[in-house]
Amino acid sequence: MSFRPFNSKQPFDIRKWPGYYGWVILVVGTLGMIAAVPGSPPGMSVFVDDMIEALELDRSSFALAYTFGTIGAGICAPFAGRLVDRFGARVMGCLSYFVLGAVLIFTGYLDQVYALLPTNDSAVPYAFLLVFFAFAGMRLMGVSFAMTTCRSMVFRWFEGKRGWAAAINGTMLSLSFSSAPLLLNGLVISLGWQRTWISLGLLFIFGMTAMAYIFFRDSPEDCGIEVEQSATSESSLKNRIPIMHEFTGGEAIRTRTFWIFVSGLALNGFIGTGISFHIIGIAAAQGIAREAAVNVFLPVAIFHIGTTLLVGSFAERLKMKHVLTFMVCTQLLSLVGVFYFSDPFWRWCFIIGSGCAWGSFGVLINVPWARFYGRKHLGAVNGWVTGATVVTSALGPYLFGLCYELTGAYSAAVIFCALLCPIVLGLSFMANNPQAALNRTE
Repeated sequence: MSFRPFNSKQPFDIRKWPGYYGWVILVVGTLGMIAAVPGSPPGMSVFVDDMIEALELDRSSFALAYTFGTIGAGICAPFAGRLVDRFGARVMGCLSYFVLGAVLIFTGYLDQVYALLPTNDSAVPYAFLLVFFAFAGMRLMGVSFAMTTCRSMVFRWFEGKRGWAAAINGTMLSLSFSSAPLLLNGLVISLGWQRTWISLGLLFIFGMTAMAYIFFRDSPEDCGIEVEQSATSESSLKNRIPIMHEFTGGEAIRTRTFWIFVSGLALNGFIGTGISFHIIGIAAAQGIAREAAVNVFLPVAIFHIGTTLLVGSFAERLKMKHVLTFMVCTQLLSLVGVFYFSDPFWRWCFIIGSGCAWGSFGVLINVPWARFYGRKHLGAVNGWVTGATVVTSALGPYLFGLCYELTGAYSAAVIFCALLCPIVLGLSFMANNPQAALNRTE
């Protein structure tokens, strides 16, 4: 028998692993999702000023290159999801981390590449294009490919404890993204921004690629074991609707429920990133100091993690449309709070609303899809979800900033988002599990 390097028994047979291997998948899959950190707004924040200076770009052009790169990556996400279903999580994980590492190393040499280009009297915006390609590569490989690969893999391994898996995953990611600026800033101070990018690239090429090859597995069935089925409580079983049909990505996006949930997630991403990116400006417009504005992120993170754990632990007993309703309501609360941000009471409303909305988001972006559409084509389904949320998250900061440039305030953007919330809220009551209709027709 010929040696196949990506066979599920290589480099070890997980059937001999003590305990259920899905918990290992949860840990390494969540670590794999941290690939999105270097290109995320929190991760990028510590590199911005140094890169702007080195590449002689103005801040608005730099932000626009980031926005275009993120949108391009989001558009490619559905294609990435189909590749995950076709080639498997191990192959796509190794490919994603290797290419992402190469992109990060390239980013570390941007200033040197720029110095070699004929920029004098040139009509070609070389600096803008270099930043665009770097960011597009980071977001494409880190979010569209790596994040979709890991999310699809992790939630193929859980049925009964899918909610707990989502809670643990969301908590670890929240801590990772919130601590990223501090850790990366330390590296930038010690090594400089160029060497930091290069070091991260080497870490992904050698460390993360090796982790994906050694520990990633596509699904329990591919490894010859049964998927976890531990939910036995009466309330859990009552809400468990059997999978009657494994939806393809194309079939999933033709259902009303898919777009209702995606609309809620996209709106949350748009509002959350738009406000977070401009929180200092929003606060300054209402007479709040920079330090007081930044200080809201810690209590927001506390409510975020608490909501993720609470909703995730009860996810198997809850209908996902009720969680969607809760998310939209709390996001609306955050919008009212940010509109009256100078008032301490409403500032706390923003903190609670934003934290609870993001905590619900962490569950909703993971749990519904396998429950609604089955696990067989989960990569393709997740690809569409990732694409929609990535694009709207990229547009949030830009459109909030554009609103300020046109009107001199952020109020119009806040009001516009607040008007969208009741629409999604009304639709959420119709977001039923598509498998329920199939069960009634059988």
